[in-house]
Formats: sequence, C-alpha cells, structure tokens
Amino acid sequence: MDMAGQAGLIGSGESADVFRLDGGRVLKLYREGLDPGVIKREHDGVLHALRQGLRVARPLGKREHKGRRGIIFEELTGTPLLRDMLARPFRSRNLLRRFTAYHARIHRCSGAGLIHAQHIIVHVRILHADVDEALRTLALERLNAIPNGDRLCHGDFHPRNAILTEQGIAAIDWSNGSWGDPAGDVARTELLFRYGGYGPVLRRFRALRLFRDMASDLYLRLYREATGMTEEAIEAWRLPMAVAALHPESRIDRPALIADLRRQGYPI
Repeated sequence: MDMAGQAGLIGSGESADVFRLDGGRVLKLYREGLDPGVIKREHDGVLHALRQGLRVARPLGKREHKGRRGIIFEELTGTPLLRDMLARPFRSRNLLRRFTAYHARIHRCSGAGLIHAQHIIVHVRILHADVDEALRTLALERLNAIPNGDRLCHGDFHPRNAILTEQGIAAIDWSNGSWGDPAGDVARTELLFRYGGYGPVLRRFRALRLFRDMASDLYLRLYREATGMTEEAIEAWRLPMAVAALHPESRIDRPALIADLRRQGYPI
C-alpha cells in the first residue's frame, strides 16, 4: 500500500500516526521500534471497552507497512471534544459534564480480564522519567503506598481523545488501557487538562491557560459530585502521575509542570 497515495494523515501523536482509509476506516500506524506490548495493550483495551458496552472505535484488523505495525479501526463520525469546546466555549460546561459522565462510566466497568496493570505502567514511566533521583524515589514511594484497584482505566482520557458523535461521546486511543484505581485515572486526566501538549497557542496565551485551569477544576468538581470520590484519593496520585509524565517521549508542557512542582517544594 502506498500510504501517501491511498490514505491521508489525519492525526499524529507520541506513539503513532493515524491515516484515513476508504470504507469508513482509519489506520493507526505505530512508530517503528515501539514496544509491541503497547500495541497489544491498545487492542486488548478497546476490545474490553467494547465488551463493556462503551462507545469506542471498533478494531477491524491489523496491518503492517514498511516495518511499522498498525491497527485498522472504524472511523468515528464526529469532532474531537477539544475542538468543539474551543469553537463554542459557551457549550463548554455542558460538554465537560458529558465528558465527565463518560469517564465515570468507564470506571464503573470491571477491569477483570485485562493483563495490563495501571501501577506497573506508571511505575515503568517513573523509572524512565528525566528527573532528580530524590523525586523519583519519592514518587515511587507514594505510588507503592496506593492500593491496586480493579476498575477499567483509560489512562489517557482528555478532550482530544473524546470524540463527540451523534450517539454521544466515544473514547479513542486505548494504548494506556489497564485495570486499576479510578483516582489515578482522574489524576492523569487532570494533569492532561492543565499541562497536556495541545500546541504552542494554548501555552502562549494567558486567557487560554486560565481556560484550561478552569476546565480542569470543573471536571474535578463534576466527577467528585457524580461519584463521591474524595480529594485525598486523587491527591495521592498527583505526584506519581506528574513524575511519570516527565519521561523523554512525553508531549506534556514540561516547563509548566516542572515550575509547578518546584512551587510545591519538590526537588527537581
């Protein structure tokens, strides 16, 4: 297959490029050298979510292209939630409410049957983080003090990975899908709201940075109201998730996150 001639690039992330194929399909083509376990984790995670009744893009098969492995998915008709929030900010509260309700629904699903554990994923990322050893040790100590959960966790749920379809919100990119503690998944989403690498425009303008913080605060409030989760449960995960996000391949807004950790007194 000539990728340039028969498919159009429609998205690019840390680990993969996404191409539009014919017949209402997309190909997620993973970067050469990526751990095959990550690809299996996405395939297993999205199938598990589908069996749990969640709206997701169904996997339709696998494909290789020039040494790169890929998964073919159905193409969801809709728009990324982030795009809709920025284009129509007056709808942001309603969209965030729907986003939060979907996340809470994910966490009501059992993670039984998945082989990938949230604690292990975060542990490995902390080990590879580009941080001071004292901070690494502290993050691992805090992570090890948190009990393992048994719920389905997305691991990377943010408005770019939420597609607004006619049938409701659907989650894409299950490459971090695992069984674990919903509070850790919430802490990860909060981190992505505040520091996710959405591009230089969102980092440059103060009003947009404030919008991100406001959206994050609203998301947390709505989630806690809907589920009864405590602030203490989320707080326990914040440092491990922050350090895990500082691995070399991350697209997180590293300067902003480091500055915030320093303001909190952490050695970095």
